[in-house]
Amino acid sequence: MLPEANADALNPCTETVGAYTHVREGKRFVFIDTPAFEQDRFQTISMWLGLIYRRSVMLTGIIYTHDITVQCARTEERNFRILSKMCGEGAIDRLRLVTTMWDDTSLPEAVEMERVLKEEYAKPLLDAGSGYKRFDNTPESAWEIVEDLGDEKKALKFQEETVDNIVNWWKASAFIGIPRVNV
Repeated sequence: MLPEANADALNPCTETVGAYTHVREGKRFVFIDTPAFEQDRFQTISMWLGLIYRRSVMLTGIIYTHDITVQCARTEERNFRILSKMCGEGAIDRLRLVTTMWDDTSLPEAVEMERVLKEEYAKPLLDAGSGYKRFDNTPESAWEIVEDLGDEKKALKFQEETVDNIVNWWKASAFIGIPRVNV
């Protein structure tokens, strides 16, 4: 599957969930690219997570990217809360918060944005056990992030709730207290 048009653009362009495979040093990697983590996309993401879980495919990790040049807002705080609850205590170590666009801003500004991100908005997520990495816009940096996840595979609490317990995605614990958008 080829990347979508404008995949290297600054704004998110992913409209559908897509799987991309790559073999590196004899090891097969499957990357699942999802639309932006927005309320009107949660159903699509939920369906894919359920599909792969039903097929006994466990995740090695989730990489959530955040543009370091964009000041955090309530949206990121909400997303971090949802991600933390989607992973659950048992799989939170499979999550990496990765900041991007370091080469598009001054280092002092980016470091300050990183401090605010880590100490305020993402603190509960990081304290729960997720990892944090900087993406330096190089292939080496990308592979370092992927390899940091290791080989352990786990199911997300969200997958167990929605598939094993047959709970609708919007009723899963990750979304309790989050207003539902009609989709």
